[in-house]
Amino acid sequence: MKSISVWSAVFVCLVACMCSTHAIAAQCPANLPAGVVIRVLPDEKLTAGLSSGPTILTVSSDIRFFPNRPPLLARGSKILGNIVESKQAGRFYGKARLQLSLTSILTSDMCEYPITGKIVEVDRRKNKVKVQDETIYARGHAKRDLIALLFPPTTIYQLLRFPARGPKLIVDNETPITIKLMEPVSLVEPNELNENRLGALRSKLDQMERELSTFKASVTQAPRPEQQAVSSAVGPCSATEFSTARPLVQSNAVVRPVRNLTPYHVSVYMDRRPVTVLPPCYGPSMISTPTTEFKLEASASLLTTAGQKQIAVKIVPSASGNGWDILPTPEEPVVLTAN
Repeated sequence: MKSISVWSAVFVCLVACMCSTHAIAAQCPANLPAGVVIRVLPDEKLTAGLSSGPTILTVSSDIRFFPNRPPLLARGSKILGNIVESKQAGRFYGKARLQLSLTSILTSDMCEYPITGKIVEVDRRKNKVKVQDETIYARGHAKRDLIALLFPPTTIYQLLRFPARGPKLIVDNETPITIKLMEPVSLVEPNELNENRLGALRSKLDQMERELSTFKASVTQAPRPEQQAVSSAVGPCSATEFSTARPLVQSNAVVRPVRNLTPYHVSVYMDRRPVTVLPPCYGPSMISTPTTEFKLEASASLLTTAGQKQIAVKIVPSASGNGWDILPTPEEPVVLTAN
């Protein structure tokens, strides 16, 4: 009888310890500390002078700190970035260079987390490259060209090809790239994720109620032609369909949300430099903004029988005041011309 009571007490203690451990683990969200090194592979071939705009990198191996534990970042996750600078080598001076700006991590559950990281190394087995100031440079052939110039059988050939450009910089989809996180990345807690889902469901219900009331009003009163034109220009986009996001404060920048409420592909520029391209009715997408004064612009791509044209759209602060919304112009689209 005494042994049964002892075993019962031990069982109760074990259950209590397991419950407390599970509660502590649930309260501690997964995070990637600063200094973590991530090895990635490009999803497409990057060529200096030809590649531009957004690009995607794939994590090539699991990121874990302890064996027999789930990985902090699973293999196959995506690193989103933008090509900030892409230039070919000069004819007489200048090396080919390619600079990438890393923006966020996209996991398999389609959750996007802003990051601050830099490229520290690129595999040199296939290409003679070096990384300096977060920029990838192609190594030149100065010694080889000098020998070819001074060696009589190749002097004439070297003089003829003297105006040619320097070596090309090509990073294919099998070239490993090493990334280092400069700031910690905290993943969303389950409670906060559930609150966001409940908020999205409430917004969807509100939208359905408004659509029902609009349908009843349209039955009793036919819309005017100008109202039909405006509704067709706006399309299916509605601010209530998008989830809200809060800005993230970093050491030298603020990451704010941007939503595209137009039926066009929209290019976003900051101080006339391309930042990102947003699909129709998409958002929010997080962009990194400096703490100093800057100018934000956007232009939409309109498909016509003559090809693609850039039209003007407007950027307004969101209702929450945390970011910006891109809206179509109510009047006839204005076609932009290159300066």
